[in-house]
Amino acid sequence: MEPNMKDFQMEIAIIKKIEELSSEQVSLPLLEGQAYITKINREFELSFEGIFRNPEKGLMDMVLKGKSYKITSHDFDSSLQNLFRNLPAKHTFSINGMYKGNIMDKSKFRMFFFDTSNGNRPFYLKLESPKHDGVIPWAFHSVRINTGKAIYDIVQHEQDSISYIVIENLTPVDFENFQKDSYAIQKGIGFLTGYMPGGEHYIFSDTDFQYNRLARVSLKSIYYPVTSNPSPFSYEFSNSEKEEMKSFKDLLIKIPSSVISTFVTQIRDNEDLSVAILFLIEVSHLKSIVSMPGVFSVILESLANIIINPSQMRSNLITDKKLAQKIVSELNTVLDKYTSRIHPDAVIKIRRRIAVLNSPIKTQKITNAMKLREPFDQLGIPLSPSDEKAIDYRNYLLHGNILMNDGSERSSEEIDDHMFYISSKLYTLISKLLLKNCGFSGYVINHAKFRNGKNIQDESDYFELI
Repeated sequence: MEPNMKDFQMEIAIIKKIEELSSEQVSLPLLEGQAYITKINREFELSFEGIFRNPEKGLMDMVLKGKSYKITSHDFDSSLQNLFRNLPAKHTFSINGMYKGNIMDKSKFRMFFFDTSNGNRPFYLKLESPKHDGVIPWAFHSVRINTGKAIYDIVQHEQDSISYIVIENLTPVDFENFQKDSYAIQKGIGFLTGYMPGGEHYIFSDTDFQYNRLARVSLKSIYYPVTSNPSPFSYEFSNSEKEEMKSFKDLLIKIPSSVISTFVTQIRDNEDLSVAILFLIEVSHLKSIVSMPGVFSVILESLANIIINPSQMRSNLITDKKLAQKIVSELNTVLDKYTSRIHPDAVIKIRRRIAVLNSPIKTQKITNAMKLREPFDQLGIPLSPSDEKAIDYRNYLLHGNILMNDGSERSSEEIDDHMFYISSKLYTLISKLLLKNCGFSGYVINHAKFRNGKNIQDESDYFELI
């Protein structure tokens, strides 16, 4: 079956009428005076001249073109308004919510965000499109996920030169769960595509709707984990480097819908993961090369806490006791060859370490270095020497060495290059953990190879297999 375009005509027509309000006169029942509502940039503004009374429960009744709405504003609770409540005056309110009908009683919803990514965060290069299952139709530029409680489509839709990101549930769900799922979808899609929708949004159920303006605007990350097309990364590289990138083209895959579904469900059900993902997207949006290494290190440690399964940690490294004893004996023999060149106190300490080489690891008392590496071990993700080195930079940050200065003289540009390189390394490692933990098997973007400045010799491949 050929893909189709979803029909959002009704909702978009309503959105356009609301968005085009310009000094439209409205009436506020129970209040005497003149009122107007206007859309200015990305904010609705209500002006009123008369004696104003703050509405009960923060909801103000409003009649616009013969239709009833309710509106909300943080300004309705203003102490200044209360001070002059019995005097006629001119008032201006910033409207952060508008409601029509009883949407909370419904079970099918469509949430519309204005897509401000400027077309450079398309789903189709990163995320698997749904396959027609003979039951539910599918559409261009869409993603279908199953949270275990409901099936959702996320669609990039353009109409009249305006782009929207639409989240809709295809199976019934109550309004509270729709909001919870859609917020997890925002964050999940935000990480996977590098663009998290935010700010203004409309939620529809038929012609009933809610408009809200979120405090958190849309976020556009400089990173994302996967692409199926290496070409956009190649514009600053030589022809030979471009050819090397192109050699991966047939190996790169989009993130399967099953992985996306698992990821979104994990975000919804795990508050620690949810906050970590949001933190990750926010600092990537800010593009601060000073903040990113520290924040990414914190996120890496948070993911270790989330992913590590203590029951899977190997307590005894070498289970064959005789083999363990033989290795210890041979290590001591090697040490014997160099004792004349090592301080006696050092030799004693090294022998003590060798003696406990195979001591059982207590999962409750593992070092931070072991803790950060354990999730990679459990998920079967190999760490290269440069990966190991990037993880160790956590110690620099932990001890207040924000610029990760190793004692060598470096220019400001070299410091910036180094911090950007470490940020890219840590982001790639985080990507591997998050995707592998959701069942992904394929190539992730090695951002350190693309963005590592003068450290390019430290990285082997532009894309790395997990």
